Amino acid sequence: MIRNNMKLRNIFTALAVAALTFVGCQEEDRFLDEVQVSQSLVTLDVNGGSADITVTATADWKIAEVKDVWPEVVTRDENGNVTATAPSWLKANVTSGAAGETKVTFSAEATTETRELVLNLECAGATQQLRVLQMAEKIETPMSTCAQVIAGEDGKIYRIKGVCTSIANTVYGNWYIDDGTGVVYVYGTLYQGATKQFEKHGLEVGDIVTIEGPRKDYSGTIEMIDVTVLDIEKSLIKVEKVLPEGPISLEGGKTTAILTVKDGDFSVVIPEDASWLTAGEPYTVGTSTFVDLTAAPNEGGARKTTVTFKTKVGEKEYVAMADIEQEGAIAEVTVADFLAKPEGTALYKLTGKVGKIANTTYGNFDLIDATGKVYVYGLTNNGAIGSNDKKFAELGIKEGDVVTIIGTRAAYNGTAQVGGTAYLVSHRGSTEVTVAEFLAKEKSKDNWYKLTGKVTGLKTGNYGNFHLVDETGSVYVYGLTVAPVAKNDQSFPTLGIKEGDIVTLVGTRDRYDSAKVPEEKEQVGGPAYYISHETPAEGGDDNTGNEGVAGTYTHTFAQDDLGANGSPSAEVTLNGVKWNFSMVDSGSKYLGWDSNETAKGVQIGKSKDAATEVVLSTTGIAGTVKSIKVNTSGASGTDAKLNVTVGGAAFGSEVVLTTTATDYTLTGSASGEIVLKWTCTAKAIYIKSIEIVTE
Repeated sequence: MIRNNMKLRNIFTALAVAALTFVGCQEEDRFLDEVQVSQSLVTLDVNGGSADITVTATADWKIAEVKDVWPEVVTRDENGNVTATAPSWLKANVTSGAAGETKVTFSAEATTETRELVLNLECAGATQQLRVLQMAEKIETPMSTCAQVIAGEDGKIYRIKGVCTSIANTVYGNWYIDDGTGVVYVYGTLYQGATKQFEKHGLEVGDIVTIEGPRKDYSGTIEMIDVTVLDIEKSLIKVEKVLPEGPISLEGGKTTAILTVKDGDFSVVIPEDASWLTAGEPYTVGTSTFVDLTAAPNEGGARKTTVTFKTKVGEKEYVAMADIEQEGAIAEVTVADFLAKPEGTALYKLTGKVGKIANTTYGNFDLIDATGKVYVYGLTNNGAIGSNDKKFAELGIKEGDVVTIIGTRAAYNGTAQVGGTAYLVSHRGSTEVTVAEFLAKEKSKDNWYKLTGKVTGLKTGNYGNFHLVDETGSVYVYGLTVAPVAKNDQSFPTLGIKEGDIVTLVGTRDRYDSAKVPEEKEQVGGPAYYISHETPAEGGDDNTGNEGVAGTYTHTFAQDDLGANGSPSAEVTLNGVKWNFSMVDSGSKYLGWDSNETAKGVQIGKSKDAATEVVLSTTGIAGTVKSIKVNTSGASGTDAKLNVTVGGAAFGSEVVLTTTATDYTLTGSASGEIVLKWTCTAKAIYIKSIEIVTE
């Protein structure tokens, strides 16, 4: 009940109270996956005795280091180094173990002096600390401040007194304590020496608590771990509820904090950076105190602040806090725009392809769009920012899939990331197919397919147009980009893909009926976007000459493969193999392309400028040549022939070309330089494809 001498007034001071924030989304992640102990403090009786703990590990573990809290009782080797096993006064039935659960029994003889050790248990690169204490006489730990703990050293025992400002986990007892000099995170609270019984303390936000425990620096967060509660002074002020529950609407509005205030001078403090929120004059109804909090309309992202309620009796001040949130518009941004945003609670929608997946339990991966890359620290499917449900694997998301997610702008060690935990809005996967299977699909912009094959006939320019060839066939890729885009952004050159590389991509089944080149009619569209690529170890164009390829070599000619009209190339790379090209004609060096329905391929010479001799030769085909298949033809009215030699000897019989694009197969068994030589009396010859089989 509120006493008569209580002064209920609204004291708005200029004091700024920083909103206390903590990551609650993956609270249980703080327990090491690799190695855990049933308790991190082992106490042994002064008269001698033993104590058991359970070590749970995912792989082999060992006691790798012993920290000499009391140096005189630690065993050292001849070099003065602390030994990795327990010192002479402490006995353990095992000091290492395998994956699974291991029972470890520590024991010690009676002592007349206090002895203490910190043991480091290592497993799969993770380290779990364990303290062992045998106390001969009670040593009073001096009182410290939070600031002294923050500036202190790991493993040292501290005693502090402060206000519980927020509770993060009610099972293990993870909460924040503030004494005015700083804030320390309490990670684990013991009850009668045991864990997971935190609620028996009855600790509430606003209570004044005295605790004792060791300090630990966890990735920059200063903590006291597995603390013992020495005293709890219940607060004279408590936030009972905030109504209505949930965030204030985007349009603005009012929420009301309902408190119990037992005594003292009451005040409300709103942080300076929360100018969007104002507090009305407090009023009482029965035994409760009410404070109306009004939020202005919000034109930005979701926002949140912590309002502090205080009551002061004499020189002692009691506090209670309430988090007030307001809905915000979810801004749809690119990765580059997202990276430029400040850290905070505002929500952002991003779409991109899934890069490397670092953790398949929590959903940690790289998100890539046309503007950049950002790390997503956790993805769920629960439709709201909150704790990670560890069900990412159930979403079926794979590298290369396209996702739309919503999350907050967060950071870790100064590096930007999507936090929150982020949640999934939509997911688009792809079906992995061969080229032949792809060509059998219906044209559609809705279905996406993943293909892998060799890059051939790579066109000049920035769009990424080429033929993709696998063992089942060839298809024309009409544009390849770094990430999914609605319109080709000409990002292909940044991928570093070369002729002959093996590329994996995702695209849609498309068709361009008006294609001048029939082989470019059936297409991978979208445009397709990039997943990965590699340069074959053999036969690649590495500018050092032909290293040789073996097996089956194929190349389907594309326009300009042999150079431009009037400017033929002396050396060309066709599907990763270097060829020497030469032609003899009347001087114009005509090179064209058959764009008719006959689809004869590259045209060499024309009616008045016949190429009387055309030669393609290479030393880049390794092994013994067993067959050479050339699809070639001549123009109407010409007398064109093809002769092939391997290693300087004739390979198969002379071929007399017809006017129809025809596969001519020559067989034999030879190795060495391959020379394809065409001769003709007039007009043009055509070359469509080459296939060479070796063993």
